[in-house]
Amino acid sequence: MSSGAPRAGLRLTDLLARLHVFTGPLPPTPTQQTPLRTAGSLLDDALAGLSVASRASILDPVGLMASGPSVGRPRPVLLPYLAVVGASPPAASSSAPGPAARQVDETTCGAAVLAMLAMAGDPRLASVIARDPGPRFAALQRRVHRASARQAGVPWPRALGTAPWAAAALARFGDVRYTHRVVGGPGARAVLRAAVEAAYRGVPVPLYTGGDLRGGWQAAVPRHVVLLAAGADDEVRGVVRVYEPSSATVHAVPARVLLAPNPDGRDLAARSAALGGWPHVVWAVLPVGH
Repeated sequence: MSSGAPRAGLRLTDLLARLHVFTGPLPPTPTQQTPLRTAGSLLDDALAGLSVASRASILDPVGLMASGPSVGRPRPVLLPYLAVVGASPPAASSSAPGPAARQVDETTCGAAVLAMLAMAGDPRLASVIARDPGPRFAALQRRVHRASARQAGVPWPRALGTAPWAAAALARFGDVRYTHRVVGGPGARAVLRAAVEAAYRGVPVPLYTGGDLRGGWQAAVPRHVVLLAAGADDEVRGVVRVYEPSSATVHAVPARVLLAPNPDGRDLAARSAALGGWPHVVWAVLPVGH
C-alpha cells in the first residue's frame, strides 16, 4: 500500500457507515495489559546471557517501555536482535542492532503491523525473529500476507494488501483477539476513542488509513495500515504512539488530533505523517478481550 496526498471530502467509509455496513456495538474496553509479557522458563533460557538492549528489543519490540518520541520527531523502530553480554569483535560487530522494522513491499503494510503486534504480545516469537531479524521478519510478513488472502472471504484486491476483516481474524496480542469496525459517519469518533482507550490499556490497535472520494475510489478505500499503541506515560502526556511500517518509525500524535475529524496545519501534518501520508483513519481493528 502506498502513501498519498491529504485531501478533504467524503470518505467511502462514511457511506458504509450510513448504510450500517461493518458497523455495530463497540467491544468493551480491554482490561489493563502490561507491555512486557512473561513467557515462562523457555523464554528465560532464550534471554540468558543477552545484553540489556537486546533483551529489551525482544521483550518490547515496539518500544513502549522506552520514553516516547516528541510530536513531529519520529523515532526509528528496529527489529529484535541478539547481542551477547561481553561479546568481543568480531562477535560484537555481527550482533549489531537489528535492521529497521519495515514492510517488505507496498502490499505488506498490514502484514508488517500484524507481525509487530504478534511479537509485542509474544516474546518467544520475537526471540525467534531476533536470531536472523531481517530475513525472518520478511518471511513472517509473507506468511501473514498469504494467510490474510485465505481469510478475506469478501473479494479484496491483492494489490491493496490485507483486508480489514482478514486482519481482525489474524490479529493476536498474547491472548487478546480482535474484531473490526469501519471509521465513518456519526460513529467515527466513538470507534477512534475506543481504539485510543485500548492503547492506553496496553493493547495495540491496527488502524487502516486512506483518503476520500475526491481522489477517486483508489484513494477512498483503505490504503495503508499502522499500529496504534501507548507507553506508560503517554496518557498523561495526552499523546498516542503510531508505528508506521513503510518508514519503520514510531510517531507521537496528540490524542485530540487523532480524534479530530478534520485537523489542519501542523496537526494535519503530524497526523498524516504518522498515518503513512494519508489524512484519515478509515477502519479500526479493535480488541475484543482475552
